Amino acid sequence: MKLTTLATITGLALAATAQAGEEASAKQVIAPIAALCDWSWFAGGSVGVIDGDDWDEDIYTLHIGKERKCAGDKCSQAIYLEVGFTESDFRDVDSVSSPAEPDPIITTTSITTDIEIIPITLNYKYECELSNKLNWYAGAGAGIALVDVDFEESSSNGSISESDDDTAFYGHIFAGLVYNLSDTIEVFGGARLILMDDVLGGDSPLDEEVHYELGARYNF
Repeated sequence: MKLTTLATITGLALAATAQAGEEASAKQVIAPIAALCDWSWFAGGSVGVIDGDDWDEDIYTLHIGKERKCAGDKCSQAIYLEVGFTESDFRDVDSVSSPAEPDPIITTTSITTDIEIIPITLNYKYECELSNKLNWYAGAGAGIALVDVDFEESSSNGSISESDDDTAFYGHIFAGLVYNLSDTIEVFGGARLILMDDVLGGDSPLDEEVHYELGARYNF
């Protein structure tokens, strides 16, 4: 009887120990944690030149936006608002000689045209790591361009001044390289292809022109 009771108690103890071990093993299984993603602010700007047949002038930009990065991911996405500025001055001088006796009369006419263009776009950028500090990026943006034109004609007979303004669609596609100087500061260089509607009843001076740029950005 004693042997039977002892065997029963021992069996129950072993079964309880095995079940406890299984529960402990089950508790040790931890579900994988989803990748942590975060949005962070950045701001920057660039200095560039528009190289084309109709426009060969400097252009400056400023931008601010947010970038989304996920832990362990080598690529990021960003959305940002950008404002640019470029201008050009055209000056033409024409002299006309009128026959007169004994000396001819020479009339000189000067025509000056000043054009300012301010592009405002909302941009999307996709960026991926190439090496430890070097990344590549590509993206596109769309918005409007504010155009202001001042015209002045001067001669010995007097002067005439006129001004006009217009708003047109403005877009671009771009690509380039980024070098990370630190965790917060980066420099970049690239090129953009500009797409712009006609303005003031004439052809757009920036449509299908190429914009080359160098810039820097601070990540908050």
